Amino acid sequence: MTAAAEADPFAEMSAGTRRAVTFALLGCAFLGMLDGTVVGTAMPRIVADLGGDQTWYVWVVTVYLLTSTVTVPLYGRFSDLRGRRAPLLTGLGIFLAGSVACGAAGSVPALVVFRAVQGIGAGALLTVGMAAVRDLYPPHRATGLLRMQTLLAGMMAAGLIGGPLVGGLLSDHAGWRWAFLLNLPVGLVAGAVVVLGLPRHRPSRAGTGPVDLAGIVLLTTGLSLVLLGLALTGHPVAAQPRAWTDPRVAVALVVGLGLLAVLVPVERRAAVPVLPLRLFTRRTYAAVVAAGFFFQVASLPATILLPLYFQQVRGHTATASGLFLLPLMIGMVVGNRLTAALIIRTGRARAVLLAGAGLVTGGTVLFFLLGTTTAPAVVSCWLALIGLGIGPAMGGATMVAQFSVPGADAGSATAGSALSKQVGGVFGLACAQSLLAQQLAAHGASAEATSRAIGGTVAWIGGAAGLLAVVAVLVMRDIPLLAGVRQPPGSAGQRRQQEQRAVATDSP
Repeated sequence: MTAAAEADPFAEMSAGTRRAVTFALLGCAFLGMLDGTVVGTAMPRIVADLGGDQTWYVWVVTVYLLTSTVTVPLYGRFSDLRGRRAPLLTGLGIFLAGSVACGAAGSVPALVVFRAVQGIGAGALLTVGMAAVRDLYPPHRATGLLRMQTLLAGMMAAGLIGGPLVGGLLSDHAGWRWAFLLNLPVGLVAGAVVVLGLPRHRPSRAGTGPVDLAGIVLLTTGLSLVLLGLALTGHPVAAQPRAWTDPRVAVALVVGLGLLAVLVPVERRAAVPVLPLRLFTRRTYAAVVAAGFFFQVASLPATILLPLYFQQVRGHTATASGLFLLPLMIGMVVGNRLTAALIIRTGRARAVLLAGAGLVTGGTVLFFLLGTTTAPAVVSCWLALIGLGIGPAMGGATMVAQFSVPGADAGSATAGSALSKQVGGVFGLACAQSLLAQQLAAHGASAEATSRAIGGTVAWIGGAAGLLAVVAVLVMRDIPLLAGVRQPPGSAGQRRQQEQRAVATDSP
């Protein structure tokens, strides 16, 4: 295969087919994200129907997060080596099989097992789907990239915030099993469009060699233990989250981090590593991955704890508390749209990401002022600021990650960016649960103390992580991501040269 063809293997696709495949890919990603949050409001009805205690209740949510996160780098890497189509369809098939099994589950332990299967498939949906969208919209298709980023922002915001609303509505009016079964028609349609519209393509420069079994085992086991240790801090003991020094938490974290440390020399010797460490020698890629982690640490406590504030302190219903988060969702969509437009217009991302980190920091720090009488309109403004700051991290960080490495590594780069955000979310949640418990233990559980504890937790974690995100963005090189976008499309070879020049500016 020639270099020109390698640069844009989908050049012969019609505009209609390209658009249909893009919507199918976004639909897959939406399903994977939605199922991470949809069961939260449905769990009381699930437990009432199937039985089970609080421990199983928590694991229905946690196990999906664990398996979907651990498989992200595997799918990303194999999509670089084998093409996007097969890993995506494999993940979608596993996800849909798990969804059907969840909908038919007869007990909570069975539901936990089937949720793990769902998560194994979900790891492909966002990672490989977004890498395929990057293939469909290379730098010279800037207009399509802008539309895609806007749709992606809406999808991610709807999945993050709309999931609890969808879960509540379905469990109240159609039965909780439909929260899983509705994945089937959407997923089958999306899969059919991918089969019919996405060309078969295997990169010609894919490495050859034995499967990196040692790397796969070390990566999945190490990540699983780290995530398990973080997740255990949210599993209550005597109505309190586990301490970081709890033996189960400490052992899982220490052993997991130790296995990940051993992974480094193993991957350096592997002929075809499952985790290409060379990507992290690129200053911009390493910095933007770190920035994505801190963005997520900073923003997640607000999305998790504010519904608690609206319900327990202000006395609103679960549905109303979800609606109060709409300013956050709107800010995310607007921020992402502005980010994509500015990056496409200027070809640069650092200033936009820096502004986003500043908004997240400022918006979260304002929650030090949260009290029992704080006007909802004021809280909405603070949430909107956080949303505007998250917007650049949602799309801008992924764009930087994808375009700061050679096209042959786009899947691994996308996976690394997604993985850092997911791990950041788990870490941020663990820190929030621990800090909130400490503050409630110190000051009591009155309405005023609870509001101060929630506001202080959001502010301390958001402010500290936001400042670290600022530092990470400042470390980035402001590489020309979309150099040559304003020029008329040239040959595929010329486009490949533009991409190589952009990546070369950040080479080790």
